[in-house]
Amino acid sequence: MRILIVDDLEANRILLSHLVKQNGHVAITCGSAEQALQAYDTHGADVIFMDVVMPGVDGYLAAKQLKEVIGDYFVPIVFITALQDEDALVRCLEFGDDYLVRPFNQVMFNAKIAAHIRTIELHRKAQKQHEELTYLHTRLIQEQEMAQHVFDHATQVNHQNCESIQTYISSASQFNGDVLLIAKSPAGGVFIMLGDFTGHGLPAALGSLPLSQSFHSFVHKHLSVGDLAREMNRVLVDFLPDHMFCAAVIAELNAAGDKLNIWAGGLHDSLILDDQFEIQQRISSLHMPLGISEDEKFNTECTEYALKATDKVILYTDGILEASNDNGELFGRQRFETALQRSQCDIEKVRKGLYRFTGQQSGVFNQDDDISLVCINAGKVTFKASDLHSEQEDYGNQRAPIPWSITLDLKIEALRLGSPVSQLVDMMGEASGLYRHKPTLLLLLTELFNNALEHGVLGLESSLKEGSGGLVEYYGEREKRLKSYSQGRMNIQITHQLLPTGGVVSFIVTDSGKGFDYPQVASRSGDQSHGRGLSLVNQLCESVKFSDNGRCIEAAYGYKKD
Repeated sequence: MRILIVDDLEANRILLSHLVKQNGHVAITCGSAEQALQAYDTHGADVIFMDVVMPGVDGYLAAKQLKEVIGDYFVPIVFITALQDEDALVRCLEFGDDYLVRPFNQVMFNAKIAAHIRTIELHRKAQKQHEELTYLHTRLIQEQEMAQHVFDHATQVNHQNCESIQTYISSASQFNGDVLLIAKSPAGGVFIMLGDFTGHGLPAALGSLPLSQSFHSFVHKHLSVGDLAREMNRVLVDFLPDHMFCAAVIAELNAAGDKLNIWAGGLHDSLILDDQFEIQQRISSLHMPLGISEDEKFNTECTEYALKATDKVILYTDGILEASNDNGELFGRQRFETALQRSQCDIEKVRKGLYRFTGQQSGVFNQDDDISLVCINAGKVTFKASDLHSEQEDYGNQRAPIPWSITLDLKIEALRLGSPVSQLVDMMGEASGLYRHKPTLLLLLTELFNNALEHGVLGLESSLKEGSGGLVEYYGEREKRLKSYSQGRMNIQITHQLLPTGGVVSFIVTDSGKGFDYPQVASRSGDQSHGRGLSLVNQLCESVKFSDNGRCIEAAYGYKKD
């Protein structure tokens, strides 16, 4: 330790220096306050012994000046004084940290040094821990900010793009354990997924990353609601630890806004309210939450509801029901449903009512769980044009359409690799300025490809889909045959022709299957044909023609100039 000794008498300095050295420490001596400041600046010090009575600046003022220089660093100042009156000793403790009264012996002096060294060591240990905690805290804040930035960009969904949907989202902590995903379907409707992960905060929010990355891709492939739920379940089964899951509702509102197809697993009842804001339907969860069931046991069964243009569909997580006031009362189901009716499903008014109940009318209340509330307005689905979409459309419109053709010959090995539909549609939109027709072209080509693969190459019967477990059996058999078949192929020809009024995109899809009685199937309705998609293809296209005993289908999609 470095001991600074400040005393105007040389004899005192020599004596104290000798005692310091006997204890194995380094003595630094000076005779005035000015010298003390210079010595501390040059050598530093761990303990300072200060004479009270000195000519010029006394020990009290010198101690005050030194403490200003030392700052927050702990260096005890021990006054050495012959004064024994109470006022003098109080001033020693006021300006310094301890005192030693002359005359003193070596034992007392050594004891003072040992006591202050222990204090210094404890203080430095605490200071080091404080610095480490400060560093860790700063690093944690930086990592949280970085993680928040990643989450914001990875899960960012512009919920306001769909004018048919109102939302309210409030996180119990920095990271939200609820996930709300909204995407326009290729057919012009809208897909909505509302999920509530186990717990809240960062561990719960981690599950939203793979879902957010997968959701839009799956919607773009025009999966049904049940198949979308199945794919999301696959993602979470692989990603989440065994103790975590995601209670969720996945719904699709068609473009006309008069049909809602919904899969529900683990969340509270969703609600359908009429034009008087009375509850007409409670949509209960029929399935396990996502992330629990293995793929072969997953149930894709959905329920379809017919809607009137004035109906409202309410989806929510349990955080809003479990919000409490200062008396411990829960907001609860009855208050929530009353708030919906009185506010006429105005989400902002419901939020204000919740704040009034919790006693936090002007700020965020101390909630214990994440809150998500979604109101879907029935009727025609409308979207706001995003800047990116507008730029892409403008880019496509500036490019002159040209006639072109694509031929793709796919053997069974290529068919096992997956569907080329998305890539083909991207090529079509880029090559000819058909960007705004991409959703329809995607839907049309998906139906043609799946029909040729499943019913042609693989010879699957649509009747397999019937029954509660039919879809699971159907797609299980599809994967089995796709892996085991050694023969089979499909040929896709796509041609773009220009017309004075617009253009025509023609498709010819040929498969190596056994064929089928296409006049009989084509005469059935969409439901009776068990999903062959012929009804939808007929609606989208100007003409549809079968040949070669049903193994070849030709379809023409016409469009007009803008």
